[in-house]
Amino acid sequence: MQRTKPQEKDVEQNLRRIQKLQLENSVTKINSNKYTMEDLANEIFYEIFEYLDLYDIYKGFYNLNIRFRNLTIHANVLTKINSSIMSNSNFKDYYQNIVKSNQQQINFLRLTNPFAINIIFSSSRTISNFYSLETLILDNLQNKKFDQFFDYFIRLPNLHSLNISLNECIKSLYILFCQIFRLPKLKYCKIEYYTENEKKPLYVDLNYNFSSTIEHLIINGPFPFNSFNNLLCCLPKLKYLSINSIVESHKISKIKELSPLELKYFKNIFLKFDYIHFGKFEKIVKDFFHHVQILRLTIIGDERSLDAKQYQELITSYMPYL
Repeated sequence: MQRTKPQEKDVEQNLRRIQKLQLENSVTKINSNKYTMEDLANEIFYEIFEYLDLYDIYKGFYNLNIRFRNLTIHANVLTKINSSIMSNSNFKDYYQNIVKSNQQQINFLRLTNPFAINIIFSSSRTISNFYSLETLILDNLQNKKFDQFFDYFIRLPNLHSLNISLNECIKSLYILFCQIFRLPKLKYCKIEYYTENEKKPLYVDLNYNFSSTIEHLIINGPFPFNSFNNLLCCLPKLKYLSINSIVESHKISKIKELSPLELKYFKNIFLKFDYIHFGKFEKIVKDFFHHVQILRLTIIGDERSLDAKQYQELITSYMPYL
């Protein structure tokens, strides 16, 4: 016997009514029980940890009880260390309880004060344990620790990103770049420094003994124009370059310029020139800027240096991809 349409409609309504009652009973049952945070599964906490900084995880959960301490220690998010929000005493405690036991899986490390830097880089043996480290950011680095730390950096087999800012006047740009170019797998490098006289930059005599793997280089500090040619010759894989102050060097000794090489990957340039003669910039463009696609120049100088027509002609003739 076939059902009529009104009968089918009644059956459907009854099913909906039963489903509604079942859902209401489930909600009532949930509300009648008092659930606490500890009733959540470990997997949920691991998902929550994905949205938190490691120090926040440590501060919020480590000292609650044994279960949360174990969750904190074994969380998969223990790969990024950022000391920028920690006091010295907090970092020391945090280092002892969390960092030391997870050195081998940490791939991101940001240290913002000399105290934290000195703890992590206390010895070559200590830093060698961070063999998964890929990105290192050091703020307020002291000059006197410079050579020692770079000897440690070279022991990091996967380090490909380095960001350094110095908290004292730098004494030798030559040593700085020599040390950076020693790092065998570096792809990204950002350097921030200052000198006693920003209009008279330090002497940098780079040569073909240096050949860096760097692809992305940012220099925030006065860089001598007479070393610009040789800097580019040391960066055969360069893709991006930003220098916020290129100034004329007053060093009496003349640097021997290296023969230009083709920078086939060199696409993006952001430069600021302080009173650099147009003819000098023109030579750099002809030798190195053929493949450039994005160029942003900030030029400080006299009227002759600011003549837009000469730049237009130079770009049209020697930068076909711009």
